Amino acid sequence: MASQDQVNVLNKIYGEYIDFKSSESTVSNYTKLAEEYEKDFAGLGYDTPEVLAKTAVESLSAHTEDTLVYDVACGTGLVADGLIKAGYKGNMDGVDGSAGMLELAKNKNIYRNLAEAFINPETRLDIADSTYDGIVCCGGFGPSHLEPVVLRELVRITKAGGMLVFATRYNEHSTPYVTRLNKMIAELEEEKIWTMKKSYKANYFDVDFCNQEKPLLATIYCYQKV
Repeated sequence: MASQDQVNVLNKIYGEYIDFKSSESTVSNYTKLAEEYEKDFAGLGYDTPEVLAKTAVESLSAHTEDTLVYDVACGTGLVADGLIKAGYKGNMDGVDGSAGMLELAKNKNIYRNLAEAFINPETRLDIADSTYDGIVCCGGFGPSHLEPVVLRELVRITKAGGMLVFATRYNEHSTPYVTRLNKMIAELEEEKIWTMKKSYKANYFDVDFCNQEKPLLATIYCYQKV
């Protein structure tokens, strides 16, 4: 059963952070609330970035100081924190649409480069093909965030043999989005662009906005570019 504090934060996330009608408004909201973000999300048991980061480090079995990972929708740098905690030795670049979140990430001094950009379906990043050994994304693939087709652009900038580790949350509200995401994942498999290495369920929040009697779950995907 959710505590009243958790319910209050949950209502804040789905009322003040996320605008289900507008990605642009959602990005603006994250900037306004950037200073409160880590505290708010941690209060709901949000350890998914650390769990995802551990999977990414395990998948990059030969990572060295020359290994390069791209953190998509990096926010304040929670996945990067997790990568370092898991023993990652390489460099990290990050991208996020929220200037406020990026400022907090910059202050951690853990990224090589940070860029402010929202990756739309038509976006072609100013990054060469096959640049990164790994891509990580936690929290970006969901309603009012990144469209599933963005996966194609992320695959483009990944080296052959490189890993893409990302997550999505799922409940009644996000079902249509997750259906589209899974369709895109399957298309990339059918086109022999990548192969699945791992996929598993994990806790996202201790409380589900759609049903406060149970936790909000996530799926973490780990794919390797062919």
